[in-house]
Amino acid sequence: MITDYLDRIAVGDRHTTRGRTITETDIVSFAMFSGDWHPIHTDTEYAAADTRFGARIAHGALVISVALGLVTFWPPAMKAFYGIDRLRFVAPTRIGDTLHVETEVLEIDAHPDDGVVTSRFVVRNQRDEDVVAATLKTLVAREPAS
Repeated sequence: MITDYLDRIAVGDRHTTRGRTITETDIVSFAMFSGDWHPIHTDTEYAAADTRFGARIAHGALVISVALGLVTFWPPAMKAFYGIDRLRFVAPTRIGDTLHVETEVLEIDAHPDDGVVTSRFVVRNQRDEDVVAATLKTLVAREPAS
């Protein structure tokens, strides 16, 4: 996504990442790391009987973390992750789902040394269903003077 300096980025630029499959190990490891042992993520019987999803689903924070890891951020240009606005989990991510991210630059707020790039950020599964939608903001450097 941010693979160039600010002056080389344009509104309308699009990028699609590679895919990554969510595994049971991902979910259990994330529960261990985060301390979030909600049974919708970790208890097969509970998730099947007592939820609208009928099976275990991935943590929303896990999905966002994996999605951000799929997006390319080129260190010389990418100064900082600036934030996420209007984040919505629009469909569950299940064990075995393969996710990819599609981005589109919506706005560039340029400053003398850098700028804020606002992008549409959509995480989709292997059926091309949206699972997460958000607006992502990044602080991007201008190209250094020669």
